Amino acid sequence: MVRNEVRIMHHLAGDSKVVELVSVHEDATHVHLVMEKLNGPEWFDAITEQFDEAPYSEAEAAAQFRNVARTVEYLHAMDVMHRDLKPENFVLKSKEKDSPICAIDFGLSTFFLPDQEFTELVGSPYYVAPEVMGYKYSNEADVWSCGVILYILLSGVPPFWGSSEKQIFDEIKRYKTGATSLDFASEPWPSVSDAAKELVQGMLTVNRKDRMTIEDVLSHPWLADPGVAPKTALDNIVLQRFKNFAGMDKFKRFGLHAMARSMPEEEVIGLGVMFKELDKDKSGKITIDELRQGLKLQSAEAAAQLEEVVASVDLDGSGDLDYEEFIVATIARSKRESRAAVQRAFDFFDIDGDGSITADEFQRALESLSPVERTNLGDVNELIAAADTNGDGVIDFDEFMAAMSSDTDAR
Repeated sequence: MVRNEVRIMHHLAGDSKVVELVSVHEDATHVHLVMEKLNGPEWFDAITEQFDEAPYSEAEAAAQFRNVARTVEYLHAMDVMHRDLKPENFVLKSKEKDSPICAIDFGLSTFFLPDQEFTELVGSPYYVAPEVMGYKYSNEADVWSCGVILYILLSGVPPFWGSSEKQIFDEIKRYKTGATSLDFASEPWPSVSDAAKELVQGMLTVNRKDRMTIEDVLSHPWLADPGVAPKTALDNIVLQRFKNFAGMDKFKRFGLHAMARSMPEEEVIGLGVMFKELDKDKSGKITIDELRQGLKLQSAEAAAQLEEVVASVDLDGSGDLDYEEFIVATIARSKRESRAAVQRAFDFFDIDGDGSITADEFQRALESLSPVERTNLGDVNELIAAADTNGDGVIDFDEFMAAMSSDTDAR
């Protein structure tokens, strides 16, 4: 998988819309990729910060999305399918307000030929096209993912929602069969232009042969004509939902780390032995290659899913797993969703034991992390807001339980 990513990144080199692979170094046990340093935040984080006080309009959404569509156009022109397009995989090159965005994480990407079809189930639940779930797809699946991204940009929530991967996939299947349609009735959709809704519908067309191509998307009036997308500010609910959706994944990720720290020793002793066995070079970290070899994964699909799991728990962004990250990755879903395990994680944050987590308590927990990890998690108040459904400024146990049960993490 790593060698395929290297080939693709060399192939895409020279365009600023894609992160640059600076060099590759290989030793006896590892392949090290040296990437261009991107000093800006994740794309969705930048949007919420930029428009926290300034009006957020369709015109702004169009300007933001145009950059994504142009990036995908470049990938497809180069015969590359990304296969994991989502907001987290776009990062600003710098901290400047007008900084361009840059596509990252090509670990699931692949070259494609005209009429070639793929069968691996890869991607992140909210953004997966129905034909990917049917194990027969091509680059049209990237356009579907773009449609989901635009739906979120305009409403603040994904079109297919669920508290688990199964629920999300069930919603996509219901849409595929015609049992449900896209929700254009709830706020803020009645005030969104018909042109924007037409574009979203065109990208989220179930039949991939009838779906818009990325060239169709870029030539659609809502994107191609600066005068079509209204400059009137969208309802405030959009930006608030947007912040909550962007923050939920980070909240859950930190919650899972708290769960790992608070697990009884007898429940993790076996995982500790497994970690030592997998850590062949005794570095204190497990690489993707060590995991794949240790778990004896042969199929491309299994290897791709493994990379997604690692990315979803890799709090410091190193690409490897330390012991705590390994525990998070290997906690069985049934155990991490059990009330007892969630209660222990909640108590980890609830320092004074009053049954609620305040921003100050969350900040104190963050201070136990490295500076890189704290930076990756972002603003404390936004993390709190992502789970604070009743808006009282603190998180009670029921809100914490709901946040930990949501499925925003990648496959």
